[in-house]
Amino acid sequence: MYPADAINKIRSTFTTERKFAFFSAFGIGLLVHFYRLTNHLLTWDSVYNFYDPQNKIAHGRCFLTLGCGISSYYDIQWIIGLFSLLWLSLTCVCLTVIFEIKRKGLIFLTSVITVAFPSVAGTFGYMYTADGYFLAQLSAALAVLITIKYRKGWIGGLFLLAFSYGSYQAYVSYAVMLILTWLILQIIQENISSALPSQLLRLLLMGIGGTVFYFISVKALGLIQHETLADYNGISAMSIPGPAAFIVAAQNCLIDFAYFFFGPLDKGYLFKCINTVTFATLIILVLIAWRQMGIRRFKGILLSLLCFVAMPFACFMIYFVSPDVRYYMLMEAGVSIIYLLPLLLYQELHLYDDSEPNFAGKRIMSWLTILAVVASAFYFILVDNISYLYMTTSNSKTFQLLSRMAAVMEQTDGYEHAKRLAVIGHFDGYDDININLPPAMAGVRDGYIISESAHYTAMFDTYYGIALEPYSRNEITSLQKEAYVSAMPCWPQKGSVTVQNDTLIIKVSDIQ
Repeated sequence: MYPADAINKIRSTFTTERKFAFFSAFGIGLLVHFYRLTNHLLTWDSVYNFYDPQNKIAHGRCFLTLGCGISSYYDIQWIIGLFSLLWLSLTCVCLTVIFEIKRKGLIFLTSVITVAFPSVAGTFGYMYTADGYFLAQLSAALAVLITIKYRKGWIGGLFLLAFSYGSYQAYVSYAVMLILTWLILQIIQENISSALPSQLLRLLLMGIGGTVFYFISVKALGLIQHETLADYNGISAMSIPGPAAFIVAAQNCLIDFAYFFFGPLDKGYLFKCINTVTFATLIILVLIAWRQMGIRRFKGILLSLLCFVAMPFACFMIYFVSPDVRYYMLMEAGVSIIYLLPLLLYQELHLYDDSEPNFAGKRIMSWLTILAVVASAFYFILVDNISYLYMTTSNSKTFQLLSRMAAVMEQTDGYEHAKRLAVIGHFDGYDDININLPPAMAGVRDGYIISESAHYTAMFDTYYGIALEPYSRNEITSLQKEAYVSAMPCWPQKGSVTVQNDTLIIKVSDIQ
């Protein structure tokens, strides 16, 4: 086969709906995230990742280096951003195929929700690894797609799921949410036929096989590279929960699920209002779907209800294997499926077609569904760009701070002999995220993006050409007990920067 033949074969698989899904997702993604893709904005993790091969076996991400390696290992936001949008656009194509979406308007809104959902902006906060993460999301969607559509697709699906696991474990929730949503639609369509048990068996084999292959890969690659799982965000604490731990995990899932849509209690009323309308719309659509079911109504209601009940636990399912995990926005892509459910039910109930059997309030429900989804999408776009605004201001504050510090450092006696840097304390509110709109966005901070010696040394080295080795946290604790350190004034007062032996000391506050 010649290259031209291969291209033509690939083109033939792209129907009008798939092409529209791809280009609408890519175009909307460019518009929504253009500012981030064209600005070099840092987070506290980015300062270490100007160049990094992303070999994160210790974090259980044994395949991340493969996904990130396509765009090089440099933090080049434009190239990484374009690859990220490519993977997201292909994910939207997968959604179109999995849920058999035919109408362009629904495809467009599906694409907007997918590429504008806050987990995308949250991931772009860590741009140096974003393309690897979005490739993991695409792999999860592809695993579900080929398992559903092809009799032996579960074999390829398990490898795709394992790759998704090994790039970023949180996208397993995305795969499970796709499966639950697809199953709900099958039940509503009354496709509980002889083919469905076979498809469910294949999905089960894909899930179990992918999970087993992932853990084998992590273990084998860890042994080869002499790495063990790190004590990071619950990675090393992964285990099968007992009854008590299972109940706690279930509670955590429900709390986080409710908090995403309706918390915090003291702000974000617009978001809560939109989510209230979305859930009310979803409930009404489900009741209408149940009412229109045929002879299998009771069985269908029970099965679909079980799928809905499982969704909060699917969105935050890592709690069931690691009690120490802490969820961030970039881990919550599975929640985006909740916002697609009204659209998918809108399609199943033919709310756009007057030629279909009518019912009271059909036009009202049609308008309500579309407006709820449009309002959600618009809100997500606002949150994304407000996050980028905060990243811009926090970066400006941080670079201005370091410029002032560098100027003082270079005028300090003994600076030319300094080899190490010790930063004592941190600024007030260094860990605050004071965005006025929920949901909370990881990677976005109101104040300075640096809070410890390693942050300072990384930025001084990369952006100011000042190469110093950082003090560890234990060394900082010991240094604080020295009398001369206790007597030092805090930045920016005179004397807050000094050199002792080969160590340059900057005192920011009296508290570590």
